Amino acid sequence: MSPPTIEIDKEKCIECGLCAKDCVSGVIAAENNTPRVAHPEWCNRCSHCLCVCPVQAISHSGLKAAGSRPLQRERLSPESYKEAVLARRSVRWYKPEPLGKETIEEVLEVASYSPTASNALDVSYTVITDPRLIGQAGESVFRVGEKLKKLVDSPWLKPFLAKKEKGGKPGTLQRYMDRFDIYKELYEGGRDVICYNAPALILIHGPKKGRFARDNCAIAATNISNYAASMGLGTCYIGLLVVVMDWSRGLRRKLGAPEDRKTYLALTLGRPSYKYANTPVRPPPNVRWVG
Repeated sequence: MSPPTIEIDKEKCIECGLCAKDCVSGVIAAENNTPRVAHPEWCNRCSHCLCVCPVQAISHSGLKAAGSRPLQRERLSPESYKEAVLARRSVRWYKPEPLGKETIEEVLEVASYSPTASNALDVSYTVITDPRLIGQAGESVFRVGEKLKKLVDSPWLKPFLAKKEKGGKPGTLQRYMDRFDIYKELYEGGRDVICYNAPALILIHGPKKGRFARDNCAIAATNISNYAASMGLGTCYIGLLVVVMDWSRGLRRKLGAPEDRKTYLALTLGRPSYKYANTPVRPPPNVRWVG
C-alpha cells in the first residue's frame, strides 16, 4: 500500500500541536507546536490526527473526511452506558419476527469502531438470516453432542470424566452431558437448543494466524452485545458452534464462512421474547492492586 497524502491546512491550523503529540507512529512531528508531516509511510490510518484536531485542518487521502464528524459529547453518559452493560443478557428465547437489514447494519457499523491491534481492522462478519440455515447449524452441533454423549457414557471413558474441577464441580463436558437428555427432549419438541431459533446469526472472523485476531473479534463481539442491548435487542455467544465449525469444513461452507479466515465467535441476534426487569448479581471484581 502506497503512503497516503496527508496535508495540514496552514490557514486553519491554530498550532496547538495536538496532532503531533497524539501521533504515536511519528507520522506528524512538530517544531514549536507547528506541525508538519514527517513520515506518511508510517501511517496506519488510525484517524487520531483527524479526531484530535479541533479545527479540522488535516486532510488524509487514505481517510474520507466525510466519515468523521464532531463528537456530540452532551449525549455521552456513564450512567446510560453502565445501564446498557447491566441490561445485557445471554438471550435464549427470541420472538420469531425477522430483523430488518438496516437494524443489523446499524449494529455492525457501531462494532466497526471497535479497537484492533495496530489498527489492523481485520475483523469481518458473516450474517445469516435464513431460518433454515440457522436451524441446520444448530442441528449439526446437536448431532455432535449426541455422539459425545455416547462416548461419555462408555465404561472406558467414564472414569476419566468423573474427575471433578476445583470446588467439586463436574468438568465442563460432563456438565453438558449430564443435561443432554433435557436438551434432547427440547430439541425433539422443536426447540433449537443451540441457536435458540434466533432470527439472525452473526459469525465473527479474522485472519487465521493474526496475533491478536481473536482479541479483536472478542472486542467487536462485546460492542455488538452491549449496543444491541441498548437497542432492546438480545444476543448470545454460541461457543459450541465455533468449536464444531473448527472441525467441520462442510458446516463452514454451508454457513458461508470464508475458508481463508477463522471464525472466532458466533452470536445470535434478535428481539427477546421477554424483558428482564432487574440487573444480575455479580461478586465484586477480583482485583490485585500494585503500587
